[in-house]
Amino acid sequence: MEAGLGVGITSLGQRRATGGMTLQPSVSLGWRFAEWGSLRYRNAVSFFNLKELRWLGVIDVNAALLGIHLRDLTLEIGPSLDVFAVPLCADTWCQREHGLAPAVHLGAMLLPARESGLGGRGTVHTTYIPGIAWSGISVGVAVEGVYRF
Repeated sequence: MEAGLGVGITSLGQRRATGGMTLQPSVSLGWRFAEWGSLRYRNAVSFFNLKELRWLGVIDVNAALLGIHLRDLTLEIGPSLDVFAVPLCADTWCQREHGLAPAVHLGAMLLPARESGLGGRGTVHTTYIPGIAWSGISVGVAVEGVYRF
């Protein structure tokens, strides 16, 4: 099991842009099936605009990851099914459209002292959002401190 807290930047949209700075707490459960590999489920929640916490953009990431272990470094790749909320606007008002979106997750985790359980991770997460008023790609890049227990 693993818990982490990351910060990052998410880019989503041009006309009515959402996203921006994100705070990303995460948890994951994993299974090491061989010396070189593991499978892991990772869930991360994104809070946007740290001045005013709001739920816009990709708000929940559910990734199934294959980990490739190289000494202290683990490379991870896998599909994700994300929950999104984007603006749905008319001429005089806006509301939020919610839905599920397919995504791809890439990451690298460095765990230099295995006995302590502390490590760091860098991620790139790309989501295709098929919205009613807005469809497009969301790209999030984050760095994260991780504790593995």
